[in-house]
Amino acid sequence: MMVSSRLHARAGCWMARGTACSALWVLVTVATAQETTPPVAARQSVASSPATTRNDTTVIAEIIVTAQRRSENLQDVPIAVTAATAEILEARGVSNTRDVLAAVPSITLSTAAGFLQPRIRGIGDQAVGAGFEGGVGVYVDGVYQAAPAANLFSLANIERIEVLEGPQGTLFGRNSTGGLIQIITREPFETFDGNASLTAANYADYTGDLYLNGGLAPGVALNFTAHAETQGDGWGKNQYNGKDVYTVDHDIALRSSLLLQPTDETKIRISGDYANNSSNINVSQGLFPGTGFPFPGFVRATGSQWNINQDVQPFGRTSSYGVSVYASQDLAFASLVNITAYRGSRLHIGFDGDLSNLTLVGIDISQRDWQFSQELQLTSKPDSRIKWVVGAFYFDASSQFDPNAATVSGFLSPVASASANATIDDRLGTRSVAGYAQATAPIFDAVNLTLGIRNTNERKNITDISQGFQIVGGPPPMVAPANPQSVTYDRPTWRVSLDHRFSPELMVYTSYNRGFKSGGFNGQFPTDKPFLPETLDAYEIGTKTDLFDRRLRVNAAAFYYDYKNIQVTRYINTQQSFYNGPAAKVYGLDLDFEARLTGNFTLSGGLTAIHDRFTSFPNAIYSIQGPTGINITTQSATGNRLPLTADFSSVVTATYYMPTALGEASVDTSYSYNAGYYTQPDNILRQPAYNLLSFGAGLKLHNGLSVRAWMRNTLDEKVYSVLQAGTFDTGYGLQAPRTYGITLGAKF
Repeated sequence: MMVSSRLHARAGCWMARGTACSALWVLVTVATAQETTPPVAARQSVASSPATTRNDTTVIAEIIVTAQRRSENLQDVPIAVTAATAEILEARGVSNTRDVLAAVPSITLSTAAGFLQPRIRGIGDQAVGAGFEGGVGVYVDGVYQAAPAANLFSLANIERIEVLEGPQGTLFGRNSTGGLIQIITREPFETFDGNASLTAANYADYTGDLYLNGGLAPGVALNFTAHAETQGDGWGKNQYNGKDVYTVDHDIALRSSLLLQPTDETKIRISGDYANNSSNINVSQGLFPGTGFPFPGFVRATGSQWNINQDVQPFGRTSSYGVSVYASQDLAFASLVNITAYRGSRLHIGFDGDLSNLTLVGIDISQRDWQFSQELQLTSKPDSRIKWVVGAFYFDASSQFDPNAATVSGFLSPVASASANATIDDRLGTRSVAGYAQATAPIFDAVNLTLGIRNTNERKNITDISQGFQIVGGPPPMVAPANPQSVTYDRPTWRVSLDHRFSPELMVYTSYNRGFKSGGFNGQFPTDKPFLPETLDAYEIGTKTDLFDRRLRVNAAAFYYDYKNIQVTRYINTQQSFYNGPAAKVYGLDLDFEARLTGNFTLSGGLTAIHDRFTSFPNAIYSIQGPTGINITTQSATGNRLPLTADFSSVVTATYYMPTALGEASVDTSYSYNAGYYTQPDNILRQPAYNLLSFGAGLKLHNGLSVRAWMRNTLDEKVYSVLQAGTFDTGYGLQAPRTYGITLGAKF
């Protein structure tokens, strides 16, 4: 984030706090569904196959997903879903949400100012600040994580990750135009189980993980996960003061779940989590080559691209916590599910607004977030002929700058001999109520029709608005309060799909989905008009196939998107806001595969090919580098590419297991390719094509001990986590360079 010589009292960035949350309980009653014999061509259950060990298994295992809010075989779900188990995530080098892009080719993942910014098939956003929610929803165990700043967490105790591609406007709590990422953790069970690991890596990076599970009494089980990391050496240096940048002071994540099953029909899972992170990885930015200040005393950083030369040392601190209750009750005709959750988080970041060694702009932002969600679902029995779910969802969230502050000095200050402080305080709230229903019914032999509908009523507001400006050492700050504003959106969204199972090995489906993401207010420009909601109509044709006696699985989907009122970001005087691009068309192809070549050798991966263009964008913001800074103009971006959307991306992972006298040895390698993409709608700044290569080799001893050596980003590729133009210059942040280490583990 960069800065302008015309920086006024509105300067800074964005963040949040909340209001008191209220509970909503909804009672749903549905008639009993008729039960009949399944269609003749129904899929043969893999779950009934004899149990096998990994080394004598020559078929691909069944993967159970919850993409339609019930447990189903991945191959029976008429939705494009990429599912990655914990084993696959390890082979692809995934240890936190930043690494998810290495596991799923349809995802482009960027981070800025501590915010997670995923895109699926080119749909998402780059917004950071109070009250902004992403175009791709992130869920953990069915609980929506509203604050993007709290979604950069380490992954531990993971059973699997599901990526649902395309708008999810019917069954999930928050409408998301791009899709969603579901993280499913392991559920407690009564048998004692546990494992621990310690990792030592380059850059003096040390990580410890612990997982414990066991029964406390009949029908009562508890698990606990702890993760801790510290990185002593940064990937780069701040040459201004000799301190490390791109480093982790500490990263701590704790999670525990208590499972209560008083009867066979009742299950209650109570989960709590806490995370605390101090790191400047996601706030460290350098000056892009060819940009900089033509002023006396300016000195560019030298050496490694991870090095910076700035008079303000970047820092980032986040903490988050939450508690959720998942309760299910089997009824005579259906299952009733209740999900209640409360979450809170705080972000505090600081960085050099001008990204130089000159004392011009320092940014300091605090943001607080709270959310409460309540969901009730009534779901048909698994053997029901008509599979249906009805439900209601209530969401109340508040996000607040606490405050968003900038200190300007030198020629930017209105008083040449003194610095000036500019602050913004405001609170942005969201209250959403939605009801939904979806049913899948056989209409012909082996042909199913799915119809889903959701109506969302959402109120956005901005309150507690004030802007202050003060000369350091001068009179008290001038405060400019503004009137609160609110806006309400009421929108239906829907899903229609038709699927036909030609054989137990082949299912073909087609679908039409409407996605919606509400508009709202820009916290850094509190008096501006609200930006508009965006909509996406998605048309898709897909196949789910298991070939060669379930030794090869290939799932493919072709899609076409009609995208309107696109929420895109702009930067003015170090401040970021949303505005709307009228329309775009996106179409392409996804493909996932898994091949069990032998009982010990597996290949898996996927690819995504996309064609994307703004079909109407007459007044787009262009940031053009000039001799004395960035010139911000308005031009047409019609025909330009969408930000962070690659023509082609792919990933392939090979895993080989080999029994030895000591235990099971394994070798894995993962390669991903991305053809590159533009980072802003003006299509000036571009991430070049890159290749990511990871290796691992391990040995699991018969006594439960294990050792694994690994290397990630073996080719030491430079991949931007953020690349954006400000007012004077262009800044960039980088993902991790080549890292390698060894992990010692024990299972008990």
